[in-house]
Amino acid sequence: MMWICSVYIRKRMKGVVVVALFLLVFTTGCERAGEKKETGEDRVIAKIGEKVITEKDFEAMLHRTVPERERITPPELKELKRNLLNQLIEEELILMEAQRRGIMVTDQEVEKEVKNFLEEGDESVEAVIKERYGSLDEWKKEIERRLLIKKTIHQVIEMTITVTDKEAREYYNKNRKAYEIPQQVRARMIVVPTEEEARKIKGLLKKRSFEEIAKEYSIGPEAEKGGDLGFFGKGDMPPEFEVVFKLPKGAVSRIVKTPYGYHIFKVVEKKKGRKLRFQDVKGLITEKIRRERVEKKYHEWILTLKKNIEIDVDRTFLAS
Repeated sequence: MMWICSVYIRKRMKGVVVVALFLLVFTTGCERAGEKKETGEDRVIAKIGEKVITEKDFEAMLHRTVPERERITPPELKELKRNLLNQLIEEELILMEAQRRGIMVTDQEVEKEVKNFLEEGDESVEAVIKERYGSLDEWKKEIERRLLIKKTIHQVIEMTITVTDKEAREYYNKNRKAYEIPQQVRARMIVVPTEEEARKIKGLLKKRSFEEIAKEYSIGPEAEKGGDLGFFGKGDMPPEFEVVFKLPKGAVSRIVKTPYGYHIFKVVEKKKGRKLRFQDVKGLITEKIRRERVEKKYHEWILTLKKNIEIDVDRTFLAS
């Protein structure tokens, strides 16, 4: 009998975040973790109930996840192995729970997910899928498994979590400072290596625009944008830059010395600090509380599932 386990890793494909799915097939058996299978030398590295994960299975998954493993240091690889194996075990537990509860996904749900995924990518997406899975059909099977895991978590965990307006309001009242937007200034800057050059720039500013002189003389990376630093608040820049917060809009600063050179600033625009109202952030707060509760309940649920089934892991494999 064959069991399929999945792991999915977020990647970027031409600027679009997609989910790359990696298919692994595990066979059932009665081996203990660390033992060799009778049919060969493939070691069993984890056993969840009657389901097993072999070293060969795991290596195939690890290769798909990190094809250029030589770039990973030994400590990083050890941590990656531990995390991936734990993820695979959790996924198996969730799939077993889905079966126990009679949770299923329909063909329509699978086809919708496949369509959305393909539409978000470009013509290279199908080639990548076929390279990793051999065929679109095999990839669709993994889509089905992923949707089943997602639906199970939604029904068992997410649907049970609620956040009231009162709870959101209490959180807001306790964390008001987190919802204060500090004063911000948009400024332009000219920076030159010597004080003599800075004094020369000061004289030129009486006849020519700040932006023009910044493009011509400033050695800072923002020179090509006319010295535009954009908006920033106190603490976002070196302390010497904060002279701009004391100047009115349109004013040009004195020469300011820093480890980077000699600076002259011009205030382009100022935004007053303000406090966000509860109604402005109610949705964000509600979602934050809900997300924290979902995560907490998920971990508690997984721990319960682990306690109710025998899990045997080959610790020597993780230590290698």
